[in-house]
Amino acid sequence: MESRFGGLTARRFHWLFAGLLLSILLTQLDQTIVSTALPTIVTQLEGFTQMSWVFTIYMLTSTAMTPIAGKLSDLYGRKVFLVLGLTIFVIGSVLCGSAQSMLQLIIFRGIKGIGAGLLMPITFTVVFSLMPRNGNSVYQTLYMSVFALSSVIGPTVGALITSLLSWRYIFYINLPLGLVIFVIILKLLPRNAATPKPDASIGYVGPGLLILGTLSLLLALKTGGVQYAWSSLPILGLLIVGGIATAWFVLSQLREKEPVIPFRLFRNRVMASTYVATLMQGIMMYGALVYIPLFVQGSLGGGVTGTGGALTPLMLCVMFGATLCGALIQRFTWRFNIALSMLLSGTGFLMMIFLPVNVSYVVLCLVMMLIGLGIGMMMMVGQTAVSMGVDDSVRGAATSSVSFFRSIGGVFGTAVLTSLINARLSVLLERHSGDLSGVAGELGVVTDPLAALNSHAGLPAEQLELMRQMLGDAVQYGFWFMAGAAAIGFIAAFWAGSSRQEVLPPPLEAAPAKADAITIR
Repeated sequence: MESRFGGLTARRFHWLFAGLLLSILLTQLDQTIVSTALPTIVTQLEGFTQMSWVFTIYMLTSTAMTPIAGKLSDLYGRKVFLVLGLTIFVIGSVLCGSAQSMLQLIIFRGIKGIGAGLLMPITFTVVFSLMPRNGNSVYQTLYMSVFALSSVIGPTVGALITSLLSWRYIFYINLPLGLVIFVIILKLLPRNAATPKPDASIGYVGPGLLILGTLSLLLALKTGGVQYAWSSLPILGLLIVGGIATAWFVLSQLREKEPVIPFRLFRNRVMASTYVATLMQGIMMYGALVYIPLFVQGSLGGGVTGTGGALTPLMLCVMFGATLCGALIQRFTWRFNIALSMLLSGTGFLMMIFLPVNVSYVVLCLVMMLIGLGIGMMMMVGQTAVSMGVDDSVRGAATSSVSFFRSIGGVFGTAVLTSLINARLSVLLERHSGDLSGVAGELGVVTDPLAALNSHAGLPAEQLELMRQMLGDAVQYGFWFMAGAAAIGFIAAFWAGSSRQEVLPPPLEAAPAKADAITIR
């Protein structure tokens, strides 16, 4: 029994696995639980103009830290950085709850993001390292259920805590949960018997360039076309700095003995195709989370009363997709599973493109279920293929790269989608300016389609319906980009070759075998 769970007894493994799942829930819930409380926070702290930075700074710092955390855990042990990440995350949560201004809240959210950037990728690495190779479909389902659960219950939990207690408790709640996880990790997570190499180091230049490049490019993508024009000096400056830092980082890492991101991973066909497909999956997942509710609430006239209701079928099927994938990866190749996931999601987005604006909610749910199945499958096959295809000495860097590429895809995808949808809506407004009796001229350049629609809710029924149709047309125009991402992921799947789960290529880096060594550090 011990060998099945990486040297742990079944009882010890199940308690540790529960603690790690709680850790994932803690970090994934953080974004959705804050969203419903944000209007109250903004009102009390008087910071409406800075509202978007509450999310942006968290995303920037957590994404930039993700690949660095994975590499550090490879060199110096998983446990120490898992505990460090959890500590920073909990401290950041307490600081956020005690913030007295929007500036303080933004700074503290940045600190919290650093903790999440350490905590999330290392948790994923430990989970997939402990998970038994055979008969693991139950654990895979539980793992993916955390993501679905956080998206489904997050807004409701956030609203409940804010209304019954105070918005500050949506941050304070992380303290008792964090302490439970802290005790479980300290008592149950073993350390590796092997000691790190005395000369092992990733230096300062590589991580510094990675942080600079990631922050600059992501910040440009998040604010370009929204707060600043794409041709403005701030955006061009960020893109130039980000491009130079990224290119310098890649060149420097090719000469490093211990690179932050081992680029030799990309010489492995399974790894390369999985990373490309994961990038595409990030585009589709985050694009769906942002723009399917916009389509439902705007174009369908509020047929679904809230974002949670709009996304529930999709997120539940993310869980079912992971369960399905857990069975399929035992029988079929990585290529088959990646291709099937992209085919399901791509078909769903193609159907979204051609749905009439007056589509029934039942039909829409069926389409969202198809998209969710594909996304859930790719999340599972991505983490599993990478985790099982490398030796433990580089598993942290490999699995953290999956999260990194998914986040990069999400930011890049939503930036492109925003530009495409806003540009299309502006064209449509200009084209129908006569029918809207001057409304199009008042709107000018659209940066928030739903707000533009709601600001003219008192229009005559004919004009309001026309605006809804234009919004639906614009969002469906953006879904072509999502379908294109699925097509690229489908093509990338065939690069994975015919490898199966139980017949993988040799590890990319062999570590010295020790009879008494435990696989988790």
